Amino acid sequence: MRSFEGNDGHVILQLQPGDKALESITETIDDHEIDTGVVVSGIGSLNKLHVHYVVPYEEFPEFAEDNDDVDEYLHEEGAWEVGSLQGAIADGEPHLHITAFEAESGRMIAGHLEPDSVVHALMEIVIRPIEGPELARRPEEMGIPMLQSR
Repeated sequence: MRSFEGNDGHVILQLQPGDKALESITETIDDHEIDTGVVVSGIGSLNKLHVHYVVPYEEFPEFAEDNDDVDEYLHEEGAWEVGSLQGAIADGEPHLHITAFEAESGRMIAGHLEPDSVVHALMEIVIRPIEGPELARRPEEMGIPMLQSR
């Protein structure tokens, strides 16, 4: 893992084979003391892709009553080409979405990037710190964490 900081504050992160994507991004956020920001670009490849996505509420009618988890988790292996990685950083914590394609199976997956997603060949990620707002995510309606001022 390597990171480079521009004069304008942007941080460019280069991940290498075997690096864990989300964990490396979180470490870079800590190292560069980024409290609030955005991941504006992320491309590369993964050989382990771990994501979660939200399933339709109608499949979980009890959600509104019991606030049950409605996330589906996928743990995939293969040669996943990352077409997009982006998201927001609040209180130093990233919330990232990823879109990836696996040519052998012809599958495309989109979801929330989860820990233990492992870089295959490389990843390049650009993070833009935002000065000013101090944000956090706190549960609101139906227990969903939403951005709020701290």
